[in-house]
Amino acid sequence: MLGYITIDEKGASDRLLAEFARQLKAKNIPLAGAIQINDAYCDSPRAKMVLEILTNDETITISQDLGPFATGCRLDAEGLETAAQSVFSFMTGDESLLILNKFGKQERDGQGFRDAIVKALDLDVPVLLGVNESLRNDFLEFAGDFATKIDPTIEALTEWHEKTMP
Repeated sequence: MLGYITIDEKGASDRLLAEFARQLKAKNIPLAGAIQINDAYCDSPRAKMVLEILTNDETITISQDLGPFATGCRLDAEGLETAAQSVFSFMTGDESLLILNKFGKQERDGQGFRDAIVKALDLDVPVLLGVNESLRNDFLEFAGDFATKIDPTIEALTEWHEKTMP
């Protein structure tokens, strides 16, 4: 009940998961989680990273503008933790699916959405997320036998989701 997609193209898994979430929401399927929506900065070539919380459509910025010459990580860990806590606190077990934009370094290190993933699995709510190739081994170590790789298409996601429904 822990499905994941991996796409090499930057931002492609975010876009696919966001589109899938929008299709499910249009059918009034109850969801938990967060999808990433990037907004372009007015004065920067790098996008601002924003998470949309699926239960209430709240948006939380998870990036910092470090200036045009910055090369370090732009993640605002506090923003990510705020989003993760929001997702965690809204989950009731009545959701059809928990969708998360990715299993990243924060989750690898026991932070971010890791508690939300565990809570969903404890509540028998299937989890769908993106996993970068560079963190795939870390994710598989965390997920163990629960992990199922899904082809990164709307059709494959729909088929997997339908199989997880009671």
